[in-house]
Amino acid sequence: MSTLQITNGRVIDIKTGNITKKTLYIKDGKFAQGKVGPADETLDVADAFLAPGFIDLHTHVFNHPLFRHGRLAADRIGVRQGVACVVDAGSSGTSTIDAFPQFVHATQTTKTYAFINIGSPGLPHITEGHASRPEFCDLPGVVKALDQHDWLVGVKVLASASHTGSFGLEAVKLARKAAEISGKPLMLHIGNAPPIVDDVLDLLTTGDIVTHTFHGKVGGILGYRDKIINSFKAAIDRGVIVDIGHGRSSFSFRVCETALAQGMPVNTISSDLHRGNVNEYAISLSRTMNKLRALGMSFIDVIRAVTSNPAKAIQLSEFGCISAGKPAHLTIFKDVNEPIKLVDAEGETRTAETQIQPIGVLVDGIHHDVSETL
Repeated sequence: MSTLQITNGRVIDIKTGNITKKTLYIKDGKFAQGKVGPADETLDVADAFLAPGFIDLHTHVFNHPLFRHGRLAADRIGVRQGVACVVDAGSSGTSTIDAFPQFVHATQTTKTYAFINIGSPGLPHITEGHASRPEFCDLPGVVKALDQHDWLVGVKVLASASHTGSFGLEAVKLARKAAEISGKPLMLHIGNAPPIVDDVLDLLTTGDIVTHTFHGKVGGILGYRDKIINSFKAAIDRGVIVDIGHGRSSFSFRVCETALAQGMPVNTISSDLHRGNVNEYAISLSRTMNKLRALGMSFIDVIRAVTSNPAKAIQLSEFGCISAGKPAHLTIFKDVNEPIKLVDAEGETRTAETQIQPIGVLVDGIHHDVSETL
């Protein structure tokens, strides 16, 4: 039996938003109801906040040797940046998905899950979009993989000209069918047309996720005179989940601020981190969180958007709360009263007056210090 007590922390109750200074007790990697005798180890966090382990719902961490484009090691943007769980957003399709445990789970400490791509990313000799032809989209294989692997949380489709070409709408329909058969959510990437954003949003249903929601490209969720398009409003009314998915070219302060002013939600905050944006643009999940705070999103709503909301979206029952008997996944962070200048994917700059700075993370009760750029 191993025991850990974490002292002088400000514990966030995600459900109520209340913050209470108290000691947390952990026994054999799980949160304990109360004190469990003399602790083997004490961690004094000196007034830092304690939240359920942060979840980054959109990353690219499948480091398979076939890939020509840069995926990251999960720990690089996971435990080393104070994030307990990362979700790979469709880096692999049916041809490579069985290798995911070998290249990710066996080598990384961060809890890692994945969406499976309806297309075939990473395969050699594909010189066009990986979901641009029917033969690249494997409906039976995706359904089979979702049935076989409990770490697969849903289906991913990239509905933009760069990835699906003129086959875009049909690729989305195949992905939606795979999600429907498997009972999993669909994550929809929106970008440059075709397909038209209205057409793909109309295919989404309750529990599906739209990512890169606030990109700055022409033909996004803002229509004439910057009014929210009706198809996006209707999708939200149906219970579609709104995700950030910052990335290298997919988050605009102006678009997001305009949408928020019209009552549109941000349900989950994610980074879309990969090698092309880890040193600039996105940088970290916490950097993306601070950008939403710069737009006026409340402290507690920002924390919910990386804890309970993504946990609910992909049904991760071991995440999203601090509760006795649950695995001890915990992010330790400070809210530093120091302005920070932030740049979106369009080059626009805003300033957040305070900044969330992770200083540590627990995964299954094991403590890791933050060691990477935030």
